Amino acid sequence: MQSREFTFDHPSGIRISRNLRESDVTGLDGVTRRDMGTGYVWYAIPCSESDSTKILISLRFHSGILDSLSLAVSDADLGSSWSDWSEDKERTRAKRTEDWLADNGYATGSYPWGEIWVGYDPKGASGGGGIKYNSEQDMAGQPA
Repeated sequence: MQSREFTFDHPSGIRISRNLRESDVTGLDGVTRRDMGTGYVWYAIPCSESDSTKILISLRFHSGILDSLSLAVSDADLGSSWSDWSEDKERTRAKRTEDWLADNGYATGSYPWGEIWVGYDPKGASGGGGIKYNSEQDMAGQPA
């Protein structure tokens, strides 16, 4: 697997990458905004389909700059409400999310540009993954 920096061309017309700015997302149709009151703002963007896999993505901005995102496969057999929930389904969601990332050339792990992670969170009762971009300041000290 490559350690290339995560990017994803969302069907809404945005390219999700470290270069994405909050202002690029605010006008998109179907976006839900959550201001955490701490300088962090989350945007849930409409579900997208990639290679017939439905992907849910939420973007986290700090001071207008994308610093991380969460993502999860949203296959119908995994359910869409708490009445459909089970730990097994969420663990399956995490595994399918990891498979989707791998199929697109992104292995979990830490890289000079940031981190890709996948797992089941028992406290949040959910499975999925995420991307955390290192700040430009963090990257300045990394070897090329």
